[in-house]
Amino acid sequence: MLAPAPTTTTALSVRGLTVNYGTGVILDELDVKIPCGSFAGIVGANGSGKSTLLQACLGLLPKATRGQAQVEFFGKPLRAIRTDLGYMPQSQQVDWDFPATVLDVALMGRTASKRSWWPWPNSADKKAARQAVAAVGLQKYSGAAIGALSGGQRQRALLARTLVNSPELLVLDEPFQGIDAFSQETIVDILRELHQSGTTIIMVHHNLAEVAEYCDHVTLLANGKVSANGPTHKTLTDTAISDAYNLPGNFSANLTRDRRSVS
Repeated sequence: MLAPAPTTTTALSVRGLTVNYGTGVILDELDVKIPCGSFAGIVGANGSGKSTLLQACLGLLPKATRGQAQVEFFGKPLRAIRTDLGYMPQSQQVDWDFPATVLDVALMGRTASKRSWWPWPNSADKKAARQAVAAVGLQKYSGAAIGALSGGQRQRALLARTLVNSPELLVLDEPFQGIDAFSQETIVDILRELHQSGTTIIMVHHNLAEVAEYCDHVTLLANGKVSANGPTHKTLTDTAISDAYNLPGNFSANLTRDRRSVS
């Protein structure tokens, strides 16, 4: 898949985003820009607001908590690009006891984006779902109940749902959480192939070493603000990592060598 040539150089632009939970400020007047065509990682210590940032940008939080932020995808508001965006939530946010097959899960990505009065899947939807299931290597499990799958297989089923519309932008929240090494490698290979074909990827991930290996752009959050944002080699410096995680040490030289996780 080759994504259309963008009319802007920015895939995600956020200005003045504030998120409050009760009296606590999670994100404070946050500004972020992520370029088109990047494989971007969002990192930070636990509680720094990584997942909250994604959810706020995608309109998944109550408006009262988000302030008066300006959020644009490819220079457009969210409502204008919904079918060009694929979102993969954290696995614990999914009801795995729901009576659905792998193919059903992929189809949900098609029917959820339908704007017609008839939301039921047609032949084109079913074909796209079968292709998405095959793309994540689950074709022989297409009729299996999602509750019977392993953790890694469930994540790949979620990824099939995310890919079913061939989106221009993928937004992934901890896609490797709780899965085996084979499934992670499979998902990474898929993401790299998509990235090379022009898809923009934005991913929350807790492992700095893996972010340094996979991503070419990093947004580092600390205390509700952006501590650093830019190309990975300029962002994941010893000073930035030490400040964000409140840990002393020489991290940057060891990230790709020992896959040291600091969260």
